Amino acid sequence: MASTMLQSLRKSTVTALFGINRTFATAAAATTTTPTTTTNTNTIAPQPETHVPNNELVNQLVNTIMRDGKKARAQRLVSDSMKWLQQKDDVTDPYEMLYDAIDSASPLLKLTTTKKGSKAIHVPTPLRLRQRRRRAIVWMLESATKRPEKTFEQRFATEVYEVNQGTSPALQKKAQIHKQALANRANAQVSYGTQSR
Repeated sequence: MASTMLQSLRKSTVTALFGINRTFATAAAATTTTPTTTTNTNTIAPQPETHVPNNELVNQLVNTIMRDGKKARAQRLVSDSMKWLQQKDDVTDPYEMLYDAIDSASPLLKLTTTKKGSKAIHVPTPLRLRQRRRRAIVWMLESATKRPEKTFEQRFATEVYEVNQGTSPALQKKAQIHKQALANRANAQVSYGTQSR
């Protein structure tokens, strides 16, 4: 009894997933004695290949874009964005342009707020490489969402292009952070007399 329930569950799952009924197809094949060619009308069209380089920066970008664990979708978005970027006039290697854009939008410092007595002061703190890239990617994604283009691929490709041209809001955020850090450089916690031995 359990095996018949399991078989009926398998048949319903196959029918639901692929839109075909195996028992009907095997029964029809058994009744005909002449060989016939059958065409499957429910074939799934192959998806185009998404080629994303396997390096640390692109992986960080894909993981930042990824939502709900759908990494293949995020990789496709990055790949399609690079195809859009390659359609620009003076772009030969879109991934090289992406690396340059993220590098130029990366801030060197962040401002942390601490209390000194009753005053809140801003302390400039250096960022590690991965943190710098993360901030640049997030700023570029935020700027891309405010763009007027219809698809994410077009918006992100245009944002990368504008960062390289020097006209992106992400670069303005970086300049603002650096300006504030320079104004608060007296609060930086630097130890002068230390030597590494």
